[in-house]
Amino acid sequence: MTETNPLIALVAYLLAIVTAALLLRAVPKIARHLQHSGESRYASIDGLRGYLAFGVFVHHSIITWIFLRTGVIDFPPSNFYSQLGQGSVALFFMITGFLFWSRLLAQGRNHDWLAFAVSRLFRLYPLYLPLMLIVFVSVFYLQNWELKDSALRFAGQILAWLTFDRPDVNQYHQTGMLISNVTWTLGYEVFFYLALPLTAMVFIYRGSWLQVVLCLIGIYALYQVIGWEHSLKKHFLASFLGGIGAAYWVRRPKLVAWSQTRMAGIIALIALAIAFTAYSRAFSLMPLLLMSVFFVIVASGHTLFGALKPRSIRWLGEISYSTYLLHGLLLWVMVQRLPHVLAIDTRETWVFLPMMALCACLLIIISSLTFLYIEKPGINAGKHFLLWLRQGRMTKNLRERTAR
Repeated sequence: MTETNPLIALVAYLLAIVTAALLLRAVPKIARHLQHSGESRYASIDGLRGYLAFGVFVHHSIITWIFLRTGVIDFPPSNFYSQLGQGSVALFFMITGFLFWSRLLAQGRNHDWLAFAVSRLFRLYPLYLPLMLIVFVSVFYLQNWELKDSALRFAGQILAWLTFDRPDVNQYHQTGMLISNVTWTLGYEVFFYLALPLTAMVFIYRGSWLQVVLCLIGIYALYQVIGWEHSLKKHFLASFLGGIGAAYWVRRPKLVAWSQTRMAGIIALIALAIAFTAYSRAFSLMPLLLMSVFFVIVASGHTLFGALKPRSIRWLGEISYSTYLLHGLLLWVMVQRLPHVLAIDTRETWVFLPMMALCACLLIIISSLTFLYIEKPGINAGKHFLLWLRQGRMTKNLRERTAR
């Protein structure tokens, strides 16, 4: 079957990397951003992000192609294409677990929880809100601007989407498919963020036994509340443990030194290859263990023989959130809606593959623009908002002292 041929993924990745490299040459603002950001402490992870986000695009492209030909929405028959989606998400969860647990271990009780909360809000929502608006407008456009649900029910749908759930909007069947349902992962991310201070109280700050019990109850309550509509799966949450384990691993200089050796790089690639080819699902014990082995080596700074170092790959990593969030909508427009206008049949291989190639290039261009003009300003706005909050608090404290 054509849709199981790994060469499709290889060509798509090459197109994405070439597009990113051309953008770096053509757009000085991108080059300046990379130069300004410099080599981060976890540069290898920055590079890995780019591969993962684009892998989810390839995964959903194959699912879309199969759907167009069969009318069935299901995982690809190829383990490799199935894991490009699932495995990439599992590794994204490991990255989240690693970065924030590392920060907790380094800062301890000095961790700035206010800054953490503000940064997460201004990281997730500036791009998500315009995407959500486009989804709602698209639904009403397809339904001739007719409100089919009651105002109260429609308000509930808006609230649900604001919390990253994906109920059908205005009775439009499977509304979430307009964006390939990608926001399901954000529910897990939000749970991790909200549970982090409680988890820190249990495993890092280590208060009294009563405090520990209350925190565990709080974590369980969060688990139930966030999973109210679509229950959070424990084996999905296990992915974060791989990242948390890596946070402890990189604090051991001898382990880090070994992880940067040639042998470690070979082991990492073998582990990843086995996880992506021998298993059809990512969220079970063996593939998670294999991907955790891969991840701790990358987190220790191994560049996988230079594969994570190029500036084009680093740029793909910078725009990974845009790539992840926007690719489903782009696929829906280009592969499912545009063909109706152009009177072409994307079920045909000779039509679908060029359309997928075009989507790959457009995705990198669009994601670069949204990063520069939505994500980055959003991040900066979060910093300014945090400063405003702190200044307001300082002013209030000063007035209280003066009043005394």
